[in-house]
Amino acid sequence: MLKPDKNVNQICRCFSSLMLLLLFINSANAQEKILTTPISVDFKATPLEDALNNISKQSGVSFSYNPKRISSDQKITYIAIKKTISEILDELSVIAAFEYEAIEGKIVLRPQAKSAEIAKQKSILSGFVKDINNGEALIGASVWINDLKVGTTSNVFGFYSLTLPSGVYDVSFSYIGFNRLVRTIELTISQSLDITLETAPALLDEIIVTSAEPQLVAEVQASKYNMRPVTISEKPSFFGEPDVVKSLEMVPGVKIHSDGSTFYYVRGGDRDQNLILIDDAPIFNPSHLLGLFSTIIPDAVNDITLYKGSMPASLGGRLSSIMDVRTRKGNDQHFALSGDIALLSSRLSLEGPIKKGKSSFLLSSRVSRVKWIFESIDDDIQKFQFHDLTGKVNFDFNQQNKLYFSFYNGGDKFLTSNSGIEWSNRSTTIRWNHVFSKRLFLNTTVAAGVYDYFLHTDRSSQTKWNSHVSNINLKSDFSYFKNPNEEFTFGISIGGYNFNPGNISRGGVPIPPIVSVKNSNEFIMYGNHEIRWGDHWGLNYGLRISTWTNEGEAFEFVFDGNHNLIDTIFYKKGDKYKSYQNIAPRLSIRYGINDNNSFKASFSHNVQNIHLITNSISPFSSFEVWLPSSINIKPQTANQLVLGYNRYLPSTGVSLELESYYKRMNNQIDYEAHAETLLNPLLERELRFGTANSYGVEFQMKKEEGRVRAWLGYSYSRAKRKFLEVNNGREFNAFYDRPHQVNITMSYDMNLHWNIGMNWSYYTGAPFSSPVSFYNFNGLEVPVYGQKNNDRLPDYHRLDLSATLNLNKNVESRFKHSLTFSIYNLYGRKNALFVNYNKTEQVDGSFKVPSNLLDKDLVSTQFYLLRFVPAIAYNFKWR
Repeated sequence: MLKPDKNVNQICRCFSSLMLLLLFINSANAQEKILTTPISVDFKATPLEDALNNISKQSGVSFSYNPKRISSDQKITYIAIKKTISEILDELSVIAAFEYEAIEGKIVLRPQAKSAEIAKQKSILSGFVKDINNGEALIGASVWINDLKVGTTSNVFGFYSLTLPSGVYDVSFSYIGFNRLVRTIELTISQSLDITLETAPALLDEIIVTSAEPQLVAEVQASKYNMRPVTISEKPSFFGEPDVVKSLEMVPGVKIHSDGSTFYYVRGGDRDQNLILIDDAPIFNPSHLLGLFSTIIPDAVNDITLYKGSMPASLGGRLSSIMDVRTRKGNDQHFALSGDIALLSSRLSLEGPIKKGKSSFLLSSRVSRVKWIFESIDDDIQKFQFHDLTGKVNFDFNQQNKLYFSFYNGGDKFLTSNSGIEWSNRSTTIRWNHVFSKRLFLNTTVAAGVYDYFLHTDRSSQTKWNSHVSNINLKSDFSYFKNPNEEFTFGISIGGYNFNPGNISRGGVPIPPIVSVKNSNEFIMYGNHEIRWGDHWGLNYGLRISTWTNEGEAFEFVFDGNHNLIDTIFYKKGDKYKSYQNIAPRLSIRYGINDNNSFKASFSHNVQNIHLITNSISPFSSFEVWLPSSINIKPQTANQLVLGYNRYLPSTGVSLELESYYKRMNNQIDYEAHAETLLNPLLERELRFGTANSYGVEFQMKKEEGRVRAWLGYSYSRAKRKFLEVNNGREFNAFYDRPHQVNITMSYDMNLHWNIGMNWSYYTGAPFSSPVSFYNFNGLEVPVYGQKNNDRLPDYHRLDLSATLNLNKNVESRFKHSLTFSIYNLYGRKNALFVNYNKTEQVDGSFKVPSNLLDKDLVSTQFYLLRFVPAIAYNFKWR
């Protein structure tokens, strides 16, 4: 047998080794070739397993991984155009939290080291959403990523923040009345993105929002209503004057007092349980011309939000509602002039940039032109007028810092040669916005409000009665956007109040009896947390902690159980006395059935420490006396429970809202029969305290876009009050207990020149006390009254129409002007304000108050204010 040569063996071994090396190199080259193969992919919320299969199909590479360690159903949103496999896997490994390695022709995926402890890489997208034409913040604008089914809304300053996995997204920005903007954003690092939206052109086909979950459905907060200024301007109005407060009659659950009044009542609460804020400063009396108009100039308003009892923890101080009015900052792109000339008043607004895109100003004014009407009635009238002036200046220093200064001044005067009344509201706000980071936002505000009421009894000697209330408040609000599904808001507030319940003076010198001036301080801390779980659940809960303390110099009366004065306590300047601490929780829960349907439930506890003292239900009274919670007056409190359902119909753009509520109120205020509230140092002795409860069901349907816009509201509600020393301790209907209320408002763009508006309102007549019988005493007929509010006025209803003619032939013209024709109470309904029992019927069928009541039979008569009221107004705008 031949033995192999050693050299041959070595050659064979070398050849074998060489073949193995060539195979390895070939395999490595093949794997490198695969990894460098360029492909294109487009994944939108695609499961990881499907994404890998797509890559395998295009490249031929196969993947190996353990689905128990790497989730195969996690959603991937990613776009790559002509990128290599290795580049794609490098970027996907960041998004899906895995590591990869090429082994024997396969790509093996492993979890990232410590991936259980290390979250996926996140990036933050934040910025401001504004109107492209004037730079105004768009409050409540929707920011939505349909691939991830996540989104948010801009806050009251237009700021938004979203924390997202790194990737490429189509981000949709939308706002009612504006064109939707979709931006494709590659989010690999945190970035700021300011967005400007364009106003939607007139007469578009029906615009339906389908890419973003409707805000009304998606929002966790219950009992919140947003009202746009354009909606107010389209609604037919009294004397052609758009009115912010009176437009609240469109909102189910809000009841306007009557014709000629700006008093309103929300869900069974009294009128002092509603707070109006203009840029966080309080307006204590929103009336002009004894209630015919309200104080807020629509031209100066950017956004209006009404909270019907279920308020966020950052707001409080009233039991029933808060109207949060945000004024416009002024056009920072170019100068603009606008205004109108109506029958009873004229408005003029001027705005423009101080430094284009960085700072701007706004001045908006209104003056009355009614003196000529009343002079024709009474030659003794010297002044009958009202005025408003709203202003704002803002400075955008950089992306992180913005400063705003705003003010309001308004008042009324009705003066004869020797007597009269006047009242005024003044407010000022200084606000600083600071963005600490893309997640943390700070708003610090100093706001002050002052209200004065003067009753002139002898102008020649400067004798007048004055009541006064003022407030100054420092508040810091923080917003922390943890991620798209979780937000924290928290802050503190320190404020002070000054109350003058009414003193008379002559030539500036007080005249006895003296009513004590009072001072109070309030410290508030609050926190709110909103979180969403998955596609269905949302929770918003918060806590508001307040401490109310009275401070001298003051004196307080002490009464016994029979309301007799037994002591007077004097407090020196700076003395602290009678404090109240209250904790007010809030809770809202949302369950979303799908993108267009949701159920909501909420509970809120509210506290009120300032109280309006008036026993008049007249719509023409601007008599205001405010008192703080102190020795004789406890804080008013209320618990409200709400259940609701919201639905959005994408095919029509219609939103439906149904809410039911129950509210229980404690320490409510009523009065001793024939109580004296004017020039009464023992005013608090006239007060009686009890409870109230209200409940109801509210339905609203609204369509806010398209050529036809409509709002339909209906509510059934009851409001009851009970006081041990009023009505013999029996429960009675509140004045604002009006079970049925219907409101229908429509606006139709016929063409580029004509818009038609319609409004119809109906509600059950208000309760009042009517005599149950009469008896004769010494020849006089005297009415006998039974239970309080035992009767009702006739039901109220009216129809209003308006037609606006655009006078521009060129719709693109910089100068726009129009005429508005309106008719208030088209069919002349006599809606009664009062029923009187002090007149007799004359032979000719007329009625008058007799000078001698002997042997005369008194009959009931009704007083109504407004019937058929036509009006015309000229509107203009230049920019």
